[in-house]
Amino acid sequence: MATAGDSHTRVSYRRNATFCDRIGNSVMGIFIGIILICAAVGLLWWNEGRAVRTAQSLDEGLRLVVPLTSTSVSMDQNNGQLVHLSGPLQTDSILSDSTYGVAINAVKLKRHVEMFQWVETEHKREINEGSQTRTETTYSYSKEWRSNVVKSGSFDNPSGHHNPNSFAVEPRVQVAASVQVGAFYLSHGLINSITNYRKLKPAAQPSGSDIKLHDGTFYHGKDPFRPEVGDMKVSFEYAGLSAKGSSHFGSADTVSIIAKQMGGQLTSYQTIAGDALEILYFGELSAKAIFDKEHASNNMMTMGLRFGGWLLMFIGFSALTSLVTTLVDWIPFIREVVSLGVCVLNMSMSISLSLTVIAIAWIRFRPVLGLTILAVSTLPFVISKMKVNADKRSH
Repeated sequence: MATAGDSHTRVSYRRNATFCDRIGNSVMGIFIGIILICAAVGLLWWNEGRAVRTAQSLDEGLRLVVPLTSTSVSMDQNNGQLVHLSGPLQTDSILSDSTYGVAINAVKLKRHVEMFQWVETEHKREINEGSQTRTETTYSYSKEWRSNVVKSGSFDNPSGHHNPNSFAVEPRVQVAASVQVGAFYLSHGLINSITNYRKLKPAAQPSGSDIKLHDGTFYHGKDPFRPEVGDMKVSFEYAGLSAKGSSHFGSADTVSIIAKQMGGQLTSYQTIAGDALEILYFGELSAKAIFDKEHASNNMMTMGLRFGGWLLMFIGFSALTSLVTTLVDWIPFIREVVSLGVCVLNMSMSISLSLTVIAIAWIRFRPVLGLTILAVSTLPFVISKMKVNADKRSH
């Protein structure tokens, strides 16, 4: 074991896989590839159903939503209806932390805690030495601020790098018991959507304690400019500033909501299409603007999951065809040509199968679009067939 400063290096060796070992791994890869392809098909199928259901639910909501002209009183005729309203947040709750002398009239108060700790960094370097591979693993140690406990007992060299086993002050989030917009009380689901956290800057450090206030952060330790292991920093953030509070923190947060009215309560609305609607955005937005944002979010999620499904399928086909490249990997030039050809093949098959799954899923809801996508998915094979026939005619 070599050492240099506050780091050290360990050297290990492992036997390189033989040709038979690689064949065995490739055979195992066939089964793994089949599992991955099946998982990708399932993911793509589920995603398309989810995307259509969400889009239909949003369209249904836009058709049925009732805009409220006033939030000061709840009208009985709107009970059970999907409603849209905007207004400033209100709560009677004063969220506070007596240890630090912090108090604010808001929906949420978050206490964020960091501790100065030893951190281990691992860097590996592998050197092929023919029949074996030499692995040089370098472990280095530094002190950093972390919001979670770093377990120094699992370090490769815990000696001289000891961290406390727990935080003396735990992080936590306080939430107001009840939140209103006008005369309407928000459900837990709507309150959970209030996440516009902003840093709270305390005016003074707590009296009668050794806690220091430095740059808007409470400091547990001797010197904030020379931290030691175990020192802690505590900061606060708030979300959903109430209209009933002091203007010292600024104006109240205005929100726009789409939800079901049940008397004076705003709660989740179940659509016929299948999704529940319980939406909150910051700012004063029209119902159409809110649904447009939800459609954009749904489209983004759909495309992300489509890419994830295709990538999973590409990896599956790569595992499925790994036996082909393994059989020729001992012939340098042929190995590169075959690897490139197999990669292109895997790319074509994964794209075509992904499009096929997406098309079949859409045929049920939008036949024309589904059949168009299905036709596009066959293009790689049609083009390949036409090229083969053209080559035959030229000879």
